[in-house]
Amino acid sequence: MESLVVECLRCGSHRHAEHPPLRKVNPECPRCGYVGWAAVEDLTERDRRALRGRPLERRRLRIA
Repeated sequence: MESLVVECLRCGSHRHAEHPPLRKVNPECPRCGYVGWAAVEDLTERDRRALRGRPLERRRLRIA
């Protein structure tokens, strides 16, 4: 299996995940405990700022 680098949508920490990611193995970020992840290559700086600038309860942002 190839490795995929994913980024926590709350704190920005990176980790390697199997592709496709196994959400049940380690769903939360070891740094902050958040469970939202995205592939690093799929996020732009604008996307990162938009996500981190919103409170967690308002993060239903859909990135196309």
